[in-house]
Amino acid sequence: MTVPKSLMAYVDSKKVNYSHILHPAAYTAEDVAHSIHCPKHQLAKVIAIHADDRDLLAILPACDKLDMKSLKRELGSREVTLFSETELKTAFNDCEIGTTPVFGHLYGMDVIASTNLLEDAEIYFNAGTHTDAMKCSLEEFINIEHPVFAQISTLHKDNFVCRDLDY
Repeated sequence: MTVPKSLMAYVDSKKVNYSHILHPAAYTAEDVAHSIHCPKHQLAKVIAIHADDRDLLAILPACDKLDMKSLKRELGSREVTLFSETELKTAFNDCEIGTTPVFGHLYGMDVIASTNLLEDAEIYFNAGTHTDAMKCSLEEFINIEHPVFAQISTLHKDNFVCRDLDY
């Protein structure tokens, strides 16, 4: 599979200054970060969620864990659930499962992002396949997507050293 044409058209129409990174097949955020030689805190993990009657993308650093209680509170929602695999296949039918890019508006979804992403000037993310990633400035991502930033993630207990060791 190649980078979805819709993603390429979207970033080109928004005049995003991005880098396209080809890498060996990787199926976890940790493996993607390792393959593209980027720190885990700079790689965005994208999680599709249902919050009451709306669908959103939650974006957080790969070394973080989504805090569902905080997400629910920040969204003011009664119920927040994750997309099922079937829902992922339907909503992001041009992407391989687990490779949704950070551009929620491409799929008609708003974006809520972890404030932990604000620590870096660049953001890396999957580009629709298990062998493609992209990088752009955080500022460009913010200007295009206008995400709501909130405390929705915490550093995962297995990654307390990731910032010090730069991976």
